[in-house]
Amino acid sequence: MADMLRRPGPSRGQKKRSSPMAFWAWIVVPLLIVVAWKVAVLVVLGMLPTLVALIIDRRPEKYAAYCVGGFNLCGLVPWVVKLFVDGQSSVALQHIMTNPFSWLVIYGAAAIGWLVFSWTPELVLRMTAFRDRQEIASLQKRQETLVEEWGPDIIPPRAEEF
Repeated sequence: MADMLRRPGPSRGQKKRSSPMAFWAWIVVPLLIVVAWKVAVLVVLGMLPTLVALIIDRRPEKYAAYCVGGFNLCGLVPWVVKLFVDGQSSVALQHIMTNPFSWLVIYGAAAIGWLVFSWTPELVLRMTAFRDRQEIASLQKRQETLVEEWGPDIIPPRAEEF
């Protein structure tokens, strides 16, 4: 019984295989921190709303982190590009970090991600309900046409109760 409840994974003598993405992350991230630490600082501070979404979302799929992270990254990219274009100087980083407009764009994009994440289920529900009402109206119209053509005897007694 205990074997059935155990999660599938490597046996006791086997090593767990890591993904190539994890391998590259362990190589690229430290290299990025050493080579372009100013970009790393901007990305870490700019992606804080995504980290919060990752921590807050209890679902294993982490849909909030994907949605907020996508929008957050879109708001951050122009400033990262600006930092690269300006030569990754301390003055350029200081200008971006002290500019309220840059933070408004970065965190505003993350806020839009939160809005999309929270409003999408309601929007889908309303669109589905509208489509269902249209389908019911179409079927009722078809039913009336069939009743006119074949007579009221084709409607079962139970269908008349609805």
